[in-house]
Amino acid sequence: MISLKRPIRIEDGDGPPRYPVKEALAAVRSAIYRGHKVECSCCGREFGMFLFSPYQAALCPNCLSFERYRLLSRWLLDETDFGQREIDVLDIAPIWAFQEFCRRFANVTYLSIDISSPMAMKHMDIRELDLPDDFFDVLVCYHVIEHIDDDMKALSELHRVMKPGAFAVIQVPVNVPRTVEREELTTWQAKRLLVYDCHLRAYGPDFKDMLEAAGFEVDVSTFVKKFTREEIKRYGLDRTEDLFICHK
Repeated sequence: MISLKRPIRIEDGDGPPRYPVKEALAAVRSAIYRGHKVECSCCGREFGMFLFSPYQAALCPNCLSFERYRLLSRWLLDETDFGQREIDVLDIAPIWAFQEFCRRFANVTYLSIDISSPMAMKHMDIRELDLPDDFFDVLVCYHVIEHIDDDMKALSELHRVMKPGAFAVIQVPVNVPRTVEREELTTWQAKRLLVYDCHLRAYGPDFKDMLEAAGFEVDVSTFVKKFTREEIKRYGLDRTEDLFICHK
């Protein structure tokens, strides 16, 4: 059954929803910015330039991906067999660009969840996922955990729903020497380090230890360093972001 929701969203079957207005605007932007100087790893298209955004430096004219999601997609394409076999993917707090990246692959079964976002296919609390044990092959959780009061409970739930042998990419802002909670900071420190009122803590490199405490085997990948300066500019990647690759 097809139903319409706001934002205008068409659901048909078990796959990810379609957003006809987003798709129409994407087609217009793609025509305006056509060219071959830059390439988006999320949608796979080339353009004359990326769009400027005051929040993220470079948006894809088509899918509106930004740096960290293009880095994720580039890593999945270059370093894994993503899309080459039947897999179940869980995306926490989805964005349209990564949903459309997953749609590119016929053998990827995609599910997105969030506590309230209208982009999500299902609404649920990351601290208590209404999902079966040992189910997903790939899990993506990007800049979510810093918003969660009980971050260890959330990480344990992510570990629970992954199949043995599965992997997750779980990212948080890493900008301090060690993880510190908001209440440990002065007002000035919180404004400088956390930036957003909804961030409950600032993470350090010891985030790896927290992931391991939740049961993961963790590899901190410096994947972006394999690219030249020219390639980073072409693909529009975040040159500062290491990837926390978590295996079960």
